[in-house]
Amino acid sequence: MGLFSPWWLAGLAAVALPLWLHLLRQSKRTPQPFSSVMFIEPRVQSSLKHRRLRYLLLLALRMLLLILLALAFANPYVFTNTPVGSRKNLTVIAIDKSFSMRYGDRMEKAKAEAHSLLSNLPGGARAQIAAFDSHLETLTQPGSDKGPLSAAIDAIQPDDLPSSYGELTRALRMLQQNDGAALHAEVITDAQATSMPPDFHDLLLGSHTTLQVHAVATDQSPNWDVSSVTADPRIYDVKNTRLTATISGFDTPAENRQVTLLINNKPVSQKNVAVPASGRAQVEFTGFDVPYGANRGEIRIEPHDKLPQDDSFLFSMERTDPQKVLFLYSAGRGKDAFYYKAALESSNTTGFTVQAAPLEQARYDDFKKYAFVVLNDPGNLNSDLAMQICDYISQGGSVLLALGPNSEFQHKAPLSSVSYSVDRVTQGAGYVDEQTPALSGVGKFSNVQFFHSLHVTPKTTTTIYAKLADGSPLIMEDRMGEGRLLTFASALDNTTNDMPLHASFLPFAVQTARYLSGASDTPSSVAVGTPVVLRRNAKDATAAEVLGPQGAHELSFGESTKALAFDLTRTGFYTIQPAGGRQMLYAVHPDPRESDLKTIPAETLDLWRNTGNTSSTAENASATSQPQRSSWAAYVLLFLLIASIVETFFASRYLRQEGQTA
Repeated sequence: MGLFSPWWLAGLAAVALPLWLHLLRQSKRTPQPFSSVMFIEPRVQSSLKHRRLRYLLLLALRMLLLILLALAFANPYVFTNTPVGSRKNLTVIAIDKSFSMRYGDRMEKAKAEAHSLLSNLPGGARAQIAAFDSHLETLTQPGSDKGPLSAAIDAIQPDDLPSSYGELTRALRMLQQNDGAALHAEVITDAQATSMPPDFHDLLLGSHTTLQVHAVATDQSPNWDVSSVTADPRIYDVKNTRLTATISGFDTPAENRQVTLLINNKPVSQKNVAVPASGRAQVEFTGFDVPYGANRGEIRIEPHDKLPQDDSFLFSMERTDPQKVLFLYSAGRGKDAFYYKAALESSNTTGFTVQAAPLEQARYDDFKKYAFVVLNDPGNLNSDLAMQICDYISQGGSVLLALGPNSEFQHKAPLSSVSYSVDRVTQGAGYVDEQTPALSGVGKFSNVQFFHSLHVTPKTTTTIYAKLADGSPLIMEDRMGEGRLLTFASALDNTTNDMPLHASFLPFAVQTARYLSGASDTPSSVAVGTPVVLRRNAKDATAAEVLGPQGAHELSFGESTKALAFDLTRTGFYTIQPAGGRQMLYAVHPDPRESDLKTIPAETLDLWRNTGNTSSTAENASATSQPQRSSWAAYVLLFLLIASIVETFFASRYLRQEGQTA
């Protein structure tokens, strides 16, 4: 036994109050002298023993009232073992609606199985209908009316998302905890092996959950698909167009497939490819024409199989002229742009041309004409120009800031205001993050020597991509509104380092240019379920726009000004314009894992079932569940009510006798 609120027992000190009042009543008056009592009428004297007994009982009742009152506020409880059978039961019928359920008649079989399970439930049994892919969605509230439950089953349709049994198990655990009932899950699925989590512990069910898996798929489900398409999302010269597609077969015999390349729904080229038994084959298309602007591409294989939705693969290509980059330098240093300009214009496939100009000629109206702006060792930047560049960045622009000899006396970097000190020690690069899109494929800056660099003290919000050997930042990024400020703690010429003389300078210049221009933000295709960032700053009220595959607006007016990201949940083409950014075309393809229809082994399914059945069986054997705290506050209040009634009865008798005596 215990108390939920033991501090209320301090109220027991009030028990002394009726005791003090009782003692006050026992006080005696001083006897008064009287001449004679012989003529006074004699009366029957009451028993002093009975009066004392009655008073002590009243005292005890009043003290008991105060004790019970304090105990009621303290809320006593005892531990009880609740029988398993006393829990409410809830049957959840969960139907798989992932992409692979489009294969053949799997969805029709799943619905028929769900209706059979629903009709076999006893009358009055509580049930709930749910559908799952990568998340579980409850379609009804728990209830015993089979009409709405049956209608919910009929309304389920397969979507384009992959399934995840790990997420399904997690959702079932939360559902059982929220409802508190003994949960019985009837999962109707194709039991796809690729939907299993990497860690089996993610499939552990709750202690009051049982599971039954109904597989609607067979082991032999041959399927071909277009697994991947590799293409450059931006084309600057149609002579260099190149595309590689991978065709895969799962549990399939060796067979020839016809592969068609379509641009804007028009066939451009066709090839035949021999796909080995349960193997892969690649086909390549080169030198095909792509019109100017954003183009919708597709790779399609024929003939179709029982899952035709994965027989095509969507991608996007944009043909455009090379983008212009504005390179700003200090007056009298026109040669600073030589190495950087040579690197970006080394090939027409880079897609950039550099226009160099002195800082004094910079105009805010011109910034938006360029893919991004380069500030090479600006020194003491004019305050008006600095404010204009900051506005340009906050509205979605990008700037590459290089710090050289002109900046060493400022002690604070322009635009970002990070502090630094001059370091003239010759050293190399100590760390380069090649996983970040800004430096992907640039290498480790091997053998590059920095003999004049700035020892920067970054802000807490600064992201560091590369460091010098002494640990000071070399390349870092600061977010300003919707734009990017990429800082290089050295110059872009050979005055402070010998980087332009090494092979790593070309990939560094090209990759950072692609990153700052946003070319790497829009891949040729993404898998379904990929989130797209709409804005970096939650306070920015600039509207973003999302047009779905059917051409409908996917965001309401309120969402367009507040949403930070949007999930691409359907296959097709999305036209997205982020806040402060340019319009982009996203091609969304099915998750390749959904095309592999291999089923989960029976022994694995048994292990999954037993993660819930083991605990339930043990509970049924002992007929008890885990100890639970049961409050006795209601019983204490009942005793308090009875004691107050008894106290009132004795108190009224005492007052009536006192009145008669008076």
